[in-house]
Amino acid sequence: MARIEKVIPALALFIFCVSGWGLAIELTGVNTRIDIIVVISGGGAVISSNSDAKFTAIGENNIYIALLSSASHNFYSGQGRLLGQFLGLPLPGPTLISDLRAYTEPMGSVIPEKIWQQDKDPYFTWHIDVEPASYLKGFSVALDTMPDVTIDTGAPAYQFPENSIPSGKHTFYVLPVSLGENPTDENSALKFEIWVDRDPPYVNQLSPSSGQIITGLSTPISCMIEDVDSGVDVVMTTLSLNGDTLAFEYNEETKIFKSAAGTLLSEGKNSVLVKAYDKTGNYVTKGWDFIVDTQPPQGTITINGGQAITHSAYVSIDVDVEDAISGVQSIYLSNDGVFDTEMGHPLPYRRVITGWLLDQPDVDGAKTVYAKFRDAAGNLSEMYKAAIVLKRLTPETRIISGPASITEKQDAGFKYEASKAGCSFSYKLDTIDWSPWSSSDEARFSGLAAGNHYFYVKAGFDLNGDGKVTIDEEDATPAQWVWTVQPEGAFDKLKKRILFWRR
Repeated sequence: MARIEKVIPALALFIFCVSGWGLAIELTGVNTRIDIIVVISGGGAVISSNSDAKFTAIGENNIYIALLSSASHNFYSGQGRLLGQFLGLPLPGPTLISDLRAYTEPMGSVIPEKIWQQDKDPYFTWHIDVEPASYLKGFSVALDTMPDVTIDTGAPAYQFPENSIPSGKHTFYVLPVSLGENPTDENSALKFEIWVDRDPPYVNQLSPSSGQIITGLSTPISCMIEDVDSGVDVVMTTLSLNGDTLAFEYNEETKIFKSAAGTLLSEGKNSVLVKAYDKTGNYVTKGWDFIVDTQPPQGTITINGGQAITHSAYVSIDVDVEDAISGVQSIYLSNDGVFDTEMGHPLPYRRVITGWLLDQPDVDGAKTVYAKFRDAAGNLSEMYKAAIVLKRLTPETRIISGPASITEKQDAGFKYEASKAGCSFSYKLDTIDWSPWSSSDEARFSGLAAGNHYFYVKAGFDLNGDGKVTIDEEDATPAQWVWTVQPEGAFDKLKKRILFWRR
């Protein structure tokens, strides 16, 4: 705003000039007051001077509005717009439009600002304040960013494409595009904050997990339920177990949803159903099953099918055990019933366990085998046992000769025998597999490396005459020989040391 003040009585004059015109006012009298509002939209300059001088405003594509009056007038930027309207000359600025609103559709329901709702394609309208409306070329709109001056709609309304706004908090901007200057700062546009939530809550971290087998009837049911937008509607959300509705607790900070204290599960299969709502009505249904097994397996064992006597220290253990809910998973066998180290070596469950070696296999007499069973839930049964009498018909094996316990020789020969005639023999050296059964009663080895060596030999007798020796027809306690091969020259060094110390 430029102002020149001189006073003349009772004189009022409106002066305006547009589009490429200049404006010059020259006053030489006294008692004259002139208030001039100059709106520069395309460049130019304002020149003014005090009494008895001329006032000049020159520019291109400018709008000049002058008021000459005997009264006192004070015009500011907001009042300048009102004066422009009075003269029929609209001025650009942020107040050209107002009353921005959102609806679900044309003639639809009102969408409040900053309230979570489900509409993802709102319809916006606004009011044009400037007259004539033709001064506006159109409107530029944008979501979550300031619009440019590209016209997106010519009418004071905009419809978003179907389901085009993602869930979350968004700001819609509308900017009038006028014939004059078009600033694009945030103060130049109307805005509307719209909150959209069309995504249901998500449910994870199920406990007990789907298919899990547990042993506690009072184990709580829990999961994580979260909705990142409007939040979980705890009032609408439900939890049911085996068709019955349960009370629950929900922690807003941790997002953990848990059955109330005191909830009891059922033995066997349990079915959980969670229906989780958010605060705009979106929901998700999550169901899963788990197993409760609090009872250990029950059953019996027998040795060699219940026979009273065995002629071999190797026997078979017949298992008759049941677990109706989670099933038998492991078997533990022991010859002494203590179950200390045996608990670290479970046997996979099967109906018959063959090749079990009885306690003190080289001594005849009553033998007992003990058993425990564990189910898939982890429940451990009580101890079961079975007895049998060992009367061996299998031979015993003896090594008659072999190498010295310490030697430099890399060759070794063994001679051995059985406690009864007509036996076959099988042997092994160190970690090499057992040799085939043979009637030969000796074995020889050469090229042995320095270090400790172990020789084993066992006798077997074909008790049933089927032409082969099975595990229950062989000596359960093979004979063994242990010796050490010294590196070459080791004995000479040892002799020198002994002579030195004697001197």
